[in-house]
Amino acid sequence: MTTPNLKIGFIGLGNLGEPLCNSLVQAGYTVTVTDLHPDSASRLVAGGARWSDDVAGVCRDANVVITVLPSPAVSRKVVEGPDGVFAHLGRGGVWIEMSTTDFQDLQRLQGLAQERGIDVLECPVTGGVHLASSGEITVLVGGDPATAARVDELLRIMGGQVIYLGKLGSASVVKVVTNMLAFIHLVAAGEAMMVPAKYGVDPDATYRAIRASSGNSFVHETESQLVLSGSYNVKFTMDLACKDLGLVNSIAEKLGVPLELGGLTQQIFRRARGLFGSEAQSPEVVRMIEQACGLELRAPGYPTELVAK
Repeated sequence: MTTPNLKIGFIGLGNLGEPLCNSLVQAGYTVTVTDLHPDSASRLVAGGARWSDDVAGVCRDANVVITVLPSPAVSRKVVEGPDGVFAHLGRGGVWIEMSTTDFQDLQRLQGLAQERGIDVLECPVTGGVHLASSGEITVLVGGDPATAARVDELLRIMGGQVIYLGKLGSASVVKVVTNMLAFIHLVAAGEAMMVPAKYGVDPDATYRAIRASSGNSFVHETESQLVLSGSYNVKFTMDLACKDLGLVNSIAEKLGVPLELGGLTQQIFRRARGLFGSEAQSPEVVRMIEQACGLELRAPGYPTELVAK
């Protein structure tokens, strides 16, 4: 059951934002959306969402504005610019930042929002883009508990698990750590599958053996399948992976935490981006070892995209 007084503005309808927003639309909320690419709103508008050509229109009737944007720089522009969220969202409104961002910049933006009587909550998501479509993705929450309670029903519609982590910034730090682990696991899975393949073991058998072993991981169970099918299409680009690895290494440096594997993985992904392009899919990092060994890791019967079960 929806709360009628929650009127939502949603900015950013990419591979992650569009399915998150669709969960709210399907639940019957009043949602106004915008994006640089109007076509990305077609399913939402067909389902009952309202389209706006600008941020001002999104904020006009909203008391909750959600942003899902590709970088901290884009988020800054959308929320604090002269035509941004802070200029148009009314006092008492809530800005929910679901983008992956830098905790210090988020805290700075919170200060600007508070001057205008706007509450801020960070709610990045994790678990794989494919889980956003089914409402099973995990929502990490940081900020004032009272603010979180005001929008709890929205978060539980968009996500399966909702985990409260503490003060503002906590969720951003945990989110980039989960992404770092995923990228480390992806590189490791590619190397692990290549050794038996060069020895002559069927990659399908190797995949199943690793999945049943102490070396298994969520990334192996999901993204290794996309390597074996040859699609690599996890709906997450190399550019986004490099951005997230840059964020986690920057945060660790500020906190005085040495990241040997994190730093090495950042360099590996930067090299992959240089070879395959910014819009290449993040699992294509495995293509580097495939090219080095002159052998593609392929097996029949594996999916070309991930779907929630």
